Amino acid sequence: MIKQNLYKIKWLIYVAGLVYIDQLTKYLVKTNFKLYETKQILPFLALTYTTNTGIVFGWFQTKYANILFSFVIIIILSILIVSSKNFVKEFGGIGKISLCLIISGGLGNLVDRIFFGKVVDFIDLQWNYKNIWPVFNLADSYVFIGIWLLIIKYFLKSKK
Repeated sequence: MIKQNLYKIKWLIYVAGLVYIDQLTKYLVKTNFKLYETKQILPFLALTYTTNTGIVFGWFQTKYANILFSFVIIIILSILIVSSKNFVKEFGGIGKISLCLIISGGLGNLVDRIFFGKVVDFIDLQWNYKNIWPVFNLADSYVFIGIWLLIIKYFLKSKK
């Protein structure tokens, strides 16, 4: 029982740490950049301070999008947490890591939506100093990586 509780606390610490890193990077951008300001880091990477109320890549930005997507995120996170044992049984260690990343990313962007009314984005991928991908944040990266880990694991598992 104690070992199981320590195990859960360990994963809560991982999630809290990832959310903290996401929120810290967003705070640093908000306090050191003007909205829409860009700072070139490398030929393929810039930091550009933007915000959005939509979902992935800023799609579906409407008047009530932030409220709607806040509820959607809460529902999805609730389903993931409730079904986490099944994920771990099905996907093993990759399932644990994926859930940690997806939940952390969802919570990171949910914090923005609830407390600031919009999500802060700042990672700007470029080619020859030109934007090639919608600007995103660490929370988006967590979700993206977590989902792709699950997809890869699923296909590797189905081949066996």
